[in-house]
Amino acid sequence: MRNAVALNELIHRTYMKLDKKQAIARRNQQLGGAVLGVNNTHFAVLNKNRNIWWFDLPITRLQVGQYEWMHLLLHTPESDELLHLKITTVFMRDHLEGVVVRNAGKRKSTVSLELSADKDSFLKDMRPNGANLSFATFLQK
Repeated sequence: MRNAVALNELIHRTYMKLDKKQAIARRNQQLGGAVLGVNNTHFAVLNKNRNIWWFDLPITRLQVGQYEWMHLLLHTPESDELLHLKITTVFMRDHLEGVVVRNAGKRKSTVSLELSADKDSFLKDMRPNGANLSFATFLQK
């Protein structure tokens, strides 16, 4: 019986893959409406080797007049946990000097974030050249 339970858990784990559309649908259902969409939401799966969620956020989405909020969905396949960060674009613009900007000044420049899943640095940006900004205050229930 124990082997059957272990096998069932192993099979169940392999099916906990979630893509961006599924994550948005799940979170919108929890919120009770269509709050998140493909344009205002970014999705990342936990990198187990480094214990981080990695995002490349287009700088154009941070510009004044684009979006007031940026939503980050962070998925942990092992537990099927889905975290939601709701970050103001004003915060991102105000802290651009504290994050890593890839291809700065070019057409496809992005803010690169590596958000930690470690307890002692939970939801802090761990990029080596960044200021270790914390995004924990943006975690939604």
